Amino acid sequence: MSLSYRKSVSAGPFRVNFSKSGVSYSVGVKGARVNMGPRGTYVNLSSNGISYRKKIGGNPPANRNVPLPATREVINNITSAQVEQLTDTDSKSFITELTEKSLQASYVKRWGFFPLIVLLCILIISSFSQEQTIVPSAYGGQITENALKMTNPYLLYQLAICFFCFIPLIYWLTKVDKKRFEMELNYEMDEQYKQIYQQFSAHFISFSKSAKVWQYLNAQRTNDFKRNAGAGKLIRRIGVSGIAAHKVPLQHFITNVSIPYVVLNNMELYFLPERLLIKRGKTFAAVFYKNLRVTTNVTRFIEDGFVPHDASVIDYTWRYVNRNGGPDRRFNNNRKLPICAYSEYMFTSDTGIFEVISTSKTAAMDAFSGFLSKIGELQGAYVH
Repeated sequence: MSLSYRKSVSAGPFRVNFSKSGVSYSVGVKGARVNMGPRGTYVNLSSNGISYRKKIGGNPPANRNVPLPATREVINNITSAQVEQLTDTDSKSFITELTEKSLQASYVKRWGFFPLIVLLCILIISSFSQEQTIVPSAYGGQITENALKMTNPYLLYQLAICFFCFIPLIYWLTKVDKKRFEMELNYEMDEQYKQIYQQFSAHFISFSKSAKVWQYLNAQRTNDFKRNAGAGKLIRRIGVSGIAAHKVPLQHFITNVSIPYVVLNNMELYFLPERLLIKRGKTFAAVFYKNLRVTTNVTRFIEDGFVPHDASVIDYTWRYVNRNGGPDRRFNNNRKLPICAYSEYMFTSDTGIFEVISTSKTAAMDAFSGFLSKIGELQGAYVH
C-alpha cells in the first residue's frame, strides 16, 4: 500500500500545498482559484463555474466572418485556416506546451533503436564475403561460381552481446522519453457536473453509430440543372472512417476522462470536456466551446451512390431532368436517383475553423452539438 500526505498553509487568499509529488501554489477564493504545481494541469468543473490551473486573460478575438460558399459557379473549398491561427486566446499556453512536446525528438529512437540497427547491419555485412569457386561445366571446360561465405564464426555471440547491452539502454531511454513527453490533464467534477458529463460520451456514441459520416471538401454552385439531376449545388465529399469514443492526442498524454475523437481529411478533432483540440501533423490548436459555433441543417441530397440503411429517402429525381422535373428521354442511361434527408453540421469559429460534417442518419449529431453549445454557454457565463 502506497503512502501519501498532503498539508496546506494558508495566508489570506494565498495557499501553499505540500504533498509527495511536490509543492504547489494557489491564489484566489472558492470557485475562482488558480493552481500551479508540478503534476500537470487541473480543470475544476462544477455547476457553479469552471476554474483552471493558469489564469485566463487577454481580450476576445475580433469578430471575423467565416467565408461561406458563394453563389457564383466557382469551387469553394471547405477547409479551416492554418492550424497556427486557430487557437483562441484562452488556450495559447496549453497549446504551446502540447506542441512543444509533440515536436521533440524521441531519445529511444535516436540513441536506442537507430544505433542498434546500424551496429547489427555492420556486424552482419562484415561477417560475410563472396568466394569464387571454379567448377567443371556440363558442356566441358570450367566456370566460376560466386558463393557467400561466413567469415566470422563469432557472429551469433556478437549479436547476443549487442542485444544484451542495448536492451537496458533502450529501457532507460524509454523511461526518459516518458518523463519528457508526459502531460497530465486532470478533470475534477462535482456530482452534478459528473451526471451532466456522462451525457457527453453517450451523445457522441449515438453520433458515431450513424451508418455513414462524410466530410465536405468543397461546394460549387451550378446552373446546369439538366445534367446534374436538378441540383443547384455540387458537393465533393469523402467518408469519415476514423471515429472513436476515446483517443489521446499524444502517446504519453494522461487524463482521467474519455476523449471523443474524429479524424478528418486535413485534421484530427479531440473533444475535451471544455474545449475542442485540433491536431494537424505535429501542430496543435484549441478552441473553447464558448468560441465554437455548430450550425445544424437538414438538407435534401441527391444520392448517386449507395444509400445507407439509416438514411431517409424523401423523394426521387432523374439523372437527367427536364424543366418540369420529368426524365429527359434523350439519354439512354437516365436512371432514377433517390433524394435523401441528410444532416449537416458546420463547425466555425472567429479564429478560422471551417469544417462541415454530414450524417446519413437525420439528427445523428444534434444532441452532441447541442451539448457543446450548452457547455459554451456555461463557459461564457462563468469563465473570466
